[in-house]
Amino acid sequence: MEIKSLDIFCEIIDNFGDIGVVYRVAKEFKSIYNENIEIRVFLNRLDEFLPLNKRARNVGYQKIDGIEYITNEYLAKNICTFSPANVIIEAFGCNILEGYLNKAKDESSLLINLEYLSGESWIEEVHLMESPIGAKKLRKYFFMPGFKENTGGVIVDKLFLNRKLEVQNNKSIYIEKYLPDLSDRDYFIGTIFSYEKNFLPLLNVLLKNGKNNCLLVLGQKSQDSIKIILEKLDFVEVSKDSYEMGNLKIKFMPFLEQEEYEELINVVDYNFVRGEDSFVRALLTGKPFMWHIYLQEEMAHMDKIDGFIERYKEVLEEFNLEIPLNIQTKLLRDYNLRDSNSLELGRENYEEFFKEFEQISQLTKAYSEYIELKCNLIDKLNRFILKY
Repeated sequence: MEIKSLDIFCEIIDNFGDIGVVYRVAKEFKSIYNENIEIRVFLNRLDEFLPLNKRARNVGYQKIDGIEYITNEYLAKNICTFSPANVIIEAFGCNILEGYLNKAKDESSLLINLEYLSGESWIEEVHLMESPIGAKKLRKYFFMPGFKENTGGVIVDKLFLNRKLEVQNNKSIYIEKYLPDLSDRDYFIGTIFSYEKNFLPLLNVLLKNGKNNCLLVLGQKSQDSIKIILEKLDFVEVSKDSYEMGNLKIKFMPFLEQEEYEELINVVDYNFVRGEDSFVRALLTGKPFMWHIYLQEEMAHMDKIDGFIERYKEVLEEFNLEIPLNIQTKLLRDYNLRDSNSLELGRENYEEFFKEFEQISQLTKAYSEYIELKCNLIDKLNRFILKY
């Protein structure tokens, strides 16, 4: 089926992950089809979108780089003038305006329920399963992102891959761009973008590793967590949002646009990230990572962590790398083993992670190459639509 027009619906709850994924999907389809496709993104609110793109405004309707961004409120007021696209993506099971959906049942051809990313094995059975909606023309299917070839994959957009190549081939230029005060010394650099967490064990390990360390802290929750530690230790504020103690420099970074964040995580040595979109970007850099997953009731988030660990092991064991996986996977599990977003000390032991850092780098690089080659969600989604 030819994709003439694409409508994407997104309901943002309380973080940047939902709009981050949708924003990326929209941009990638636009880059593939250029002027041959009309793309609209419908949002329940704009609060999280505005920081991702500094050209965005707090208005009901706007067009940026050929993509229309429309609030649900604007759609509701002008529903009589809207004709549904022939392909619709309902991101993460959000609610589509009833008036729009009634029209779509008669006018549109395909509705795709793009679900949340998961490593759990059951998604392989649900992927591309039809969901009856009682429409004569419109048909709905589940599209399940995952970490194996027989799932929907993850968003491996060419825009990101091109940016990755550019940054990693010109590291000194991007160090100067984002960290000009570090360009005169060789630093071991990491980023932290997390939910609430006690990072005292991490800082203690970095203070003892004999390297010049720099930790870049992004996001209010990460920065608030680190500030509590800085007040208890002998860190010295050397400039605005920059602190030092011994061999460790900590910098609080401003909020970055999506493209800027991608540049930063490609220029550093390792990334501790949160949510879905940032996690996938961290995977694709090929650098060592930790994933802080979104907390769920009754520890349900640990099922997703354990699912990812199983998929991660399955893939890497096929490469026959003589490197133990348990160091990284145990830390990943302990990093998320919480029933609340508290600042209590957990069971994380970062010492082995950094001791075996070079070997872990080989694992993450191999997995990144597998994801890029076998799990490209954009390609899979595009092929499914075209074959429909």
